[in-house]
Amino acid sequence: MRFSVKYTSPAGEVLLRELEGTSADEIRRRLTTEGHFPLEVKASSSTFSRNRSIKAEPLIMFNQELLALLKAGIPLLQSLELLMSHGKDPNLRSAIGRVVALVQEGMSFSEALDQAGGFPAVYKANVVAGERSGTLPEVITRWLAFQKFAQSSRRRITEALFYPAFLVVVLTLALLVMFNYVLPKFSQVFESGGQELPRLTQILMSFGNFMSATIYYQAGIFLVLAVVVRWLTKTEGGVRIFEKILLGIPRLGTLYRMYHSSVFTRTTSVLLSGGLPILQAMEVIQRTSSSHRMKVKLITVIEMVRAGSSLHQSLEQSKMLDPLAVEMTRVGEQSSSLPEMMNHVADFFDQEVEKSTVAVTSLIGPVLILFMGVTILCLLLAVYVPMFNMSNVMR
Repeated sequence: MRFSVKYTSPAGEVLLRELEGTSADEIRRRLTTEGHFPLEVKASSSTFSRNRSIKAEPLIMFNQELLALLKAGIPLLQSLELLMSHGKDPNLRSAIGRVVALVQEGMSFSEALDQAGGFPAVYKANVVAGERSGTLPEVITRWLAFQKFAQSSRRRITEALFYPAFLVVVLTLALLVMFNYVLPKFSQVFESGGQELPRLTQILMSFGNFMSATIYYQAGIFLVLAVVVRWLTKTEGGVRIFEKILLGIPRLGTLYRMYHSSVFTRTTSVLLSGGLPILQAMEVIQRTSSSHRMKVKLITVIEMVRAGSSLHQSLEQSKMLDPLAVEMTRVGEQSSSLPEMMNHVADFFDQEVEKSTVAVTSLIGPVLILFMGVTILCLLLAVYVPMFNMSNVMR
């Protein structure tokens, strides 16, 4: 959600800008932390039209081109002007056009990104860190490496899940066709023959007639399931319940927690390597995390860090991450190599998640094929055995 903010800077200037956040109170706390004094915070009237998030792929391509121009010695504003009309994504082109106009008016690159809207918070935080440290090309390089790795991991997991999902869809459609159309047709044939049917055939034919008679109810059930799935994945309350269900499943809950531990540690490593302070890095992750559980627990972690606690103590008390991540955080803080330690533990978690996903999906495939084979065999026996008996009687 975007807010229009009026505030005073430490120099006494009254400034206006737009910020993204979850609530007005969060915006006020963020401005106060940065040393500003908020005067007015209200929801932006242009929230819907200007808050279209930019997709990862075109943003990665844009930053690859921007990095090449910056390394060639071309100034930032001129580089942005050269790239303003590039790319196929209309949201990105429009956002870059607004960024160029704001930079020409005197804003910094990070402020222009924030004002334009649509850019991921992690990317904006990296740009802020790069501007403060004077190492924007290096920061963009690290962000690109992080995004490429994330895209690659997501693609591998998706490919591993595709085959089992395809088998489930095919099996579901095949059973629906069999029970709603094929079995009722055979039931009519068997009834006209007047022959006593085997018990398995009677059960399947009765179930087929029931399915055929309730086809509209089935459509209603599927519609309700679609609405429920959308609610579980798109709304805040649904995501919270869905996450609790996932965490309650023994093996899957561990895998889910490990995945978000990996995302947290790798994002923290990227932000800290770019020069962002720990507190601001935690605030960025809190706003961008896809896990509702992590969002809630990170609020406590942020307050503890702000009160003077170390990061590993705050994470340990919150019980938000895998114990290995907390231990590596402690080692990283003590050895002054927190970004490197975070990156190492993220690599470990990614390998574990990938191995577990591949192992589970490799097992699901044969189990589904075996189930399909047994199901089809039962259907064939139930249908064709009475037909063979009928042909013998006719002879």
